[in-house]
Amino acid sequence: MAEVNARQIAEDLRRRIEAKEFAPGDRLPSETQLMAEYGIKSKNVLKNARALLEAAGLIVSEHGRGVFVRRFKRYDRNGSRRHLRSQRPADTSPTQAETQAQDIERELVLVGVDTIPAPADVAELLDVDEGTALVRRRHLITLDGDPAQTADSYFVATLVEGSRIARAEKIPGGVHAELAALLGTALTRAEEILVARMPDQAEKQTLALLPGTPLVELTRTIYAGDQPVEVTRFLFDGSWHRFVYDVPMD
Repeated sequence: MAEVNARQIAEDLRRRIEAKEFAPGDRLPSETQLMAEYGIKSKNVLKNARALLEAAGLIVSEHGRGVFVRRFKRYDRNGSRRHLRSQRPADTSPTQAETQAQDIERELVLVGVDTIPAPADVAELLDVDEGTALVRRRHLITLDGDPAQTADSYFVATLVEGSRIARAEKIPGGVHAELAALLGTALTRAEEILVARMPDQAEKQTLALLPGTPLVELTRTIYAGDQPVEVTRFLFDGSWHRFVYDVPMD
């Protein structure tokens, strides 16, 4: 009988992980045990099988400890209700309210605030000319101490000049209450576009992504009436987030 190959071993271990024979956080059998179990003589075959599972985001190697089934903790981001101020405690942002309700420790780190010429794609969403001066607010969000999201928000500079939005300071209760007060009108709706993709090297480093972890890139446009007033581009660690939506039907 021909010796099994790395792909066959990886597929069998995947099946066993999905069947919870090896549960999240469990240590896989040792190299010696797996080689004996699968009847292989080459360590490289097993190494290649593990590499396939690691690339698929199913296992993690911890130096000096062994190989473990990856443990996931999910944060539910409700795209349908999170911007309803009536549905969350006063003076809390949507992410703050959601993470508190799910017993997740969240920290919002203001990376910086600057003024930049509008890139073509953001200019189109804000309905301004390319190169228009925009205020950009950049954040990193950690969940239970892990970097899990980045958020770059863009505002037409003439709209927010002189406000806290244009300054490098945190805004209690979130930027949307500040923006609505500044405009003198309610924010009325948001449009979100999601794209799943693999990260580049810089994104892997920023979010400390393990091998095999995809990103979800979400671009959100906030409107006041028919006027787009904010564009935010989020990058989400795909292993941390679950996106929840209520979809009306008739």
